[in-house]
Amino acid sequence: MKKILITLMLIAGAVSAYAQSSAGVVYEKEFHLFDFSLNARRLEFGLNFGQAGSFTPYARFGMGACALVNGIYLDYLEANPQHKYNHEVTDTKWDDTVAFCINAGYQIPILSWLRIMPVLGYAQTNEGVTDGSSLHLSADEDNTTWYHEYKVTPGTRTHYFNYGGGLSIQPCKWFSVNLIATRYALYGGIGIDLLSFVKTRG
Repeated sequence: MKKILITLMLIAGAVSAYAQSSAGVVYEKEFHLFDFSLNARRLEFGLNFGQAGSFTPYARFGMGACALVNGIYLDYLEANPQHKYNHEVTDTKWDDTVAFCINAGYQIPILSWLRIMPVLGYAQTNEGVTDGSSLHLSADEDNTTWYHEYKVTPGTRTHYFNYGGGLSIQPCKWFSVNLIATRYALYGGIGIDLLSFVKTRG
């Protein structure tokens, strides 16, 4: 994990050094180290995809969501029980696992389109049983989902302090691409800037 943080710091240092030493007017205009006023211009919501439970025996693909408000970043990533959405109704009870994390951070502007983002959070893994004979319904206006009940096996919950960092690349005013590496999760996602749509319509 230290190698990841050092790598991110070196990248940020190299970018800032290049911007400072460049004679081009374009680069001088792009260089916005610690210009936190840029953070006040974005309100984002989006989706994350990646590996939850990284560097544990429970590492699996997970999905989640993220939000950004005035530079404050929040996200959630979860790898659901393997058989939770199995369409088969049976007396079988599957031994499944869950891994998830919740992280928060703050974006530090480097360029107008690039930010580094230290994050801290909480991660958990657990083992449990998915009951194939149970069937529950989750419905909303858009779709209907059937799923099996999952019960955590007592004593299997493991709690972790999660930490790491990431990069937020904002190629245009409409969206940003986030890449994050933490002690117990490796993931990325896309956030849509809602304020950009409001400004365009206005």
